[in-house]
Amino acid sequence: MPHADTQSRGATRTEAVLPANWPAACAEFAQRHQGVLIRVLTLPTAAAERGDIGSAQEVAAGLPLAEVASVAAVPLPNIDIRVSNDGRHTVQRVERPKALALEKAPDGTLLGLRIDDADGVTTLVRLP
Repeated sequence: MPHADTQSRGATRTEAVLPANWPAACAEFAQRHQGVLIRVLTLPTAAAERGDIGSAQEVAAGLPLAEVASVAAVPLPNIDIRVSNDGRHTVQRVERPKALALEKAPDGTLLGLRIDDADGVTTLVRLP
């Protein structure tokens, strides 16, 4: 899938996903990692830019991924992160996202998703 650009931040590099590809990127991520125990964090985008997750708030941890969905909205879709826990429920809805990126280790191993919103908040979906 086409990516807008690649940036390195410390030991992590991000591959931006073009907005037109968000639905496919979300679906592919969810399909490949369905049932994997994930961790969902939120933090200020400025901290995420520095690679500083010390200020992150944990939204969920140790719950199996059910879905990452791009939900229709204008001008860009919302992005929902859902986990399985006695049925599906939304752990985090990112409204007004402005950027979606794949986070990778220097060796190319996928670490998770990064979603930046228009309000200066970043949501991280971390794989084990």
